[in-house]
Amino acid sequence: MPGIVGFFLNEIAAIDCTSLIKKMAASLSQNKDHHTTLYVAPEKGLGLARVGYLFENLDTRKGNLDNKDEAFLFDGELYEDEHYSDPEFIQQCIREKGLTVLSDLRGLFNIVYFENGPSRLFIITDKFGLRPIYYTIIPQGILFSSEIKALLVFEEIRREVDIKALAEFFYYGHLLGNRTPFKGIKLLPPGSVCTCSHKEAPKVSTYWHLTDLFVPQDEYEDLPIDKIVSAFGEAVMKRTNFKNQLALSLSGGLDSRAILAVLGNKAIGMPSYTVGLKGCQDERYSAEMADICGLQHTFVEITEAHLREFETLAETLVFLSDGMYHPYESTEKAVLDYLKKEPFKILLRGHGGEIAKASLTYPVQPSKDVFKLKQADEIVNFIFQQANLVIGEVDPKHLFVSEELQRLTMYARKSLEREITDSANRLHPVDVILYYFVNEYIRRQAVASLAIFRNQVEVRVPFIDEDFLHILLRLEPRKRWSGEIHYEIIKHYCPALLKVPNSNTGAPLDAGRLRVLVTEKFNTLLTKLGLPGFRHYTEFEQWQKKYFRKGLEKILFSETILNRGIYNREALEQIYNAHISGQKNHAYLLGTIIGIELWFRLFVDK
Repeated sequence: MPGIVGFFLNEIAAIDCTSLIKKMAASLSQNKDHHTTLYVAPEKGLGLARVGYLFENLDTRKGNLDNKDEAFLFDGELYEDEHYSDPEFIQQCIREKGLTVLSDLRGLFNIVYFENGPSRLFIITDKFGLRPIYYTIIPQGILFSSEIKALLVFEEIRREVDIKALAEFFYYGHLLGNRTPFKGIKLLPPGSVCTCSHKEAPKVSTYWHLTDLFVPQDEYEDLPIDKIVSAFGEAVMKRTNFKNQLALSLSGGLDSRAILAVLGNKAIGMPSYTVGLKGCQDERYSAEMADICGLQHTFVEITEAHLREFETLAETLVFLSDGMYHPYESTEKAVLDYLKKEPFKILLRGHGGEIAKASLTYPVQPSKDVFKLKQADEIVNFIFQQANLVIGEVDPKHLFVSEELQRLTMYARKSLEREITDSANRLHPVDVILYYFVNEYIRRQAVASLAIFRNQVEVRVPFIDEDFLHILLRLEPRKRWSGEIHYEIIKHYCPALLKVPNSNTGAPLDAGRLRVLVTEKFNTLLTKLGLPGFRHYTEFEQWQKKYFRKGLEKILFSETILNRGIYNREALEQIYNAHISGQKNHAYLLGTIIGIELWFRLFVDK
């Protein structure tokens, strides 16, 4: 995945700085079109590199790496109209005003700033943490990188597994907070600065926090919808520079449709794609929307060729995501093959659209009963029960030999309490769910998924925009509950898109409540029957039974996995057989077991 790598060492005699930074940078690049910028100053113990695309007239993205008294490395994108869109201007502001300027920045980025006077290094993440930075403290100093695999090229790093991290994987399907699967490697928090010097241990401080976007329950405002619609329009348009490099990931739902509506005339001739099985609803409805808006649209069909080599497919996903993303639905292979052939380098995606339709916030997906919750522990318990994606009803004491993993439910609960109790004491229950969704699910699971795509393209997500969310989240939750905001956005910018059915309901967006209710039941039935034109875009349960079966068995029952002292073989066989026979759906659990095992093989076993 494109990004940055670097180190700041105080004992440099035994380390070849040039060789180390080159190895770290090389581990990030999986694309021949990536450009690498290197900066090495052995006398300072400093090595920096950026790996990624260079766009015309934007070479300043790499920052100033020629000055002997300071070094400035920038990776990412800024969404401002004037000065703050220029990394060199940011460098000047930090030099003159200090780190207080960071709270004014809008964008997804990493910044590394070195000043030679006091010999200090600052490692900076964006406010939402959507471009991750991992770091590890070693006796000689600090190493940091956009991917864990770049840290592991330093042979002296201990690869000690954090069993509590695995417990979170087995419960939520992703990690919480700033934990990684390795005890000695941490994720730099969002909106934070890691300050390093030769005299003191690195210190992490926060310059912004996600809770700043939310308001207490009694401070909601009766905002004009037009103001929210306009703010989203601005969020999209900020992300449309380099139009000749842009493409849109389009589905039959609401999120990407809202982005398409805002694009207006800019969408004419723009590439777009939809991925899925032939005859799925997304294929039908996205083609209709593309025709209305003049997109140059492609349907990326998932075929048998994408599904045959399960072990290779799963290993690819685990490798590209540092083991953070596990092979659940496995649609990524088809998309990666498509992206490799296309000339565009920037992809607009609808991630985060659930923030504007809270009832559809996956994985919690609350009913209106959530409005009745009053106490913090009630809210925490509700999210805890809903977010159990993986282990489900399987008894950990039956599945695991490891005593720590037998207690995974306790660990998972404590982790959740640590991350959301403060917000649960202050915010409306709906906003606590949204806080969890953005700060935990999006930042840890969705970002891991995007890391796979980012090996081929840059990704922009207009729904996760500070200015838009600052306005949206002042609106009372019942008015941003089930797509009301999306409807208004689409109605304002491109009302013709209202007539195209929503693949989740089968009804046009302007249909009445009764029609939606009837159509949704009919649509669900036809989807279950798998009729052409009504299929779901994936059939993962069937894939596991048909295409993935041999690969699953090869990994699940290998001596390698059984000798790790983690699983009870008899329990593995029972879970697998129940799933394959159709008695139970253990797709998430099996995908997680496979993902963790492949992570061990790729990153722990060397």
